[in-house]
Amino acid sequence: MSNILVVDDDPDILTVVQIVLSMNNFKVKTLSKSEDIARSIKSFVPELILLDIALAGEDGREICKQLKNSSETRHIPVILFSAHHHLGKSIEDCKADGFISKPFETAHLIETIRTNIEN
Repeated sequence: MSNILVVDDDPDILTVVQIVLSMNNFKVKTLSKSEDIARSIKSFVPELILLDIALAGEDGREICKQLKNSSETRHIPVILFSAHHHLGKSIEDCKADGFISKPFETAHLIETIRTNIEN
């Protein structure tokens, strides 16, 4: 069972993603605030992070860039997700391992997560 950390400030998204991932045999920890990420990485040890781009007062791309620039967390795949579909180069610049646009198909979410965990 793989640990997935999900960060989004929308409680409805967190609930849906938690249910979908749990039903697919993932262990899930959800966060609504980005300042809890570092502590959760140490205690929960995620194998993948699903990170919203538009967090309250923060940009998930900047958080992703920080995670990817740290020797302690760069190995953790980070999948960004957002309702904004035309992000192109900004996704590449932050070194994200993938992108899922909202609304998303649950099958696509699971496939993207499994592909990134297995690689």
